[in-house]
Amino acid sequence: MSGSLLLETAKWRDVVELGLCMAIHDVCNDSQFENCTPLDFANFLNVREVTKSIAVLPKEKLRVCYMVFAVARNISPRKEAETWARLFLQRCGIAKSYYDKHRSDICADYATEDNQNYRKSIDGAIEEWRSRRRTP
Repeated sequence: MSGSLLLETAKWRDVVELGLCMAIHDVCNDSQFENCTPLDFANFLNVREVTKSIAVLPKEKLRVCYMVFAVARNISPRKEAETWARLFLQRCGIAKSYYDKHRSDICADYATEDNQNYRKSIDGAIEEWRSRRRTP
């Protein structure tokens, strides 16, 4: 296989597995991100160059930061997770400094009930995805 073909193929490799994309879409579609199809969301979450941009809804940056934090914990190797998080945050218009400061605010004791419920929804979706991955 030629080097250029390998590089082209690598650009299309999913960093975030499709099943995880769908689980996150179920929680975030039309809540944290504007309404979109599951396929558009999967392409957006994988930071595809040719995908349409999906806007973060007003006042949802904090929750998106937690979602990025939670998803990144399920990407390996760690360096790839960090690169993905940086690129995805750029796509969403969220500064890395804001993310670093607020990514775990939803886990704090002072988090609102709505934010606690959101965290539980994201964590539950990820756990459900993990359990399906283990099932033959």
